[in-house]
Amino acid sequence: MPFVPKASFLWRMYRLLVRTQVEFFAMPETLSFADVLKLCNLPMPFPDLPNESCPTILIDLSVPEEDLWNAVEAKSRKVIRQAAREGVTGERIELTEQNWNAFLSAYWKLRRRKENAGALGIGQIGELIAQGRFVLTVSRDANGNVLSWHSYVLAHGRARMLNTMSDIDPSRDTHWNNLVGRANRLHHWQDMLQFKRDGVRNYDLGGVYRGTDDQEQLNIARFKQSFGGRFVDTFDAVLPLTLKGRLALSLVARMGAEARAGGPASGVPA
Repeated sequence: MPFVPKASFLWRMYRLLVRTQVEFFAMPETLSFADVLKLCNLPMPFPDLPNESCPTILIDLSVPEEDLWNAVEAKSRKVIRQAAREGVTGERIELTEQNWNAFLSAYWKLRRRKENAGALGIGQIGELIAQGRFVLTVSRDANGNVLSWHSYVLAHGRARMLNTMSDIDPSRDTHWNNLVGRANRLHHWQDMLQFKRDGVRNYDLGGVYRGTDDQEQLNIARFKQSFGGRFVDTFDAVLPLTLKGRLALSLVARMGAEARAGGPASGVPA
């Protein structure tokens, strides 16, 4: 049995009382006996419902590897080659309790550095693990130290990034932080190749900022664009299927992001 992290008590009680079906990238072929249907990253808006627009960058993995490589910006290709020469590697890992605790520690380190890092979807991750749709990968330096973490949801021939954390540390020297930055680029490339080998058709960079005001988000968007791909619009919608579902969604709308995501986790580092 795979390790499944435990979401908050409130989230678990909600899921027990309100049956929720979650689907990614496409409408379900059949509906389970559910109160709420959550639709994530649909290619077009669901009619007659409020839809949240979620633009992203999608990379076609079905092309030859040479074409995939040539679509990466020249500067990023140079950085990826340098990281490989430095002994950086990327790999898929099993989600054991030990690996989860390390992943969680990296997340809270990021949250201390970036208040807008967003809630970690512990409840969602647990459901994806149970369905065999969660993938966790890392990059390591030549000594085996983890430099970055990526997690994905895998469905309908598409891998969409859920979380990305790297060991950037303002208290450490430039050499370290530059190495981590190079490792993260190689990490993306290695993930793309592994998904391609697995027959996954599309690599989804997990959303992209399309505004003009937030400089940090603009920098992240440029980083994502450096891997090639194309901008696509996707849409999230939530459909109540029963009276209980409608009442539950009214309640959920008043909850904070952490509670909706199934967190925060217990034992959060200070």
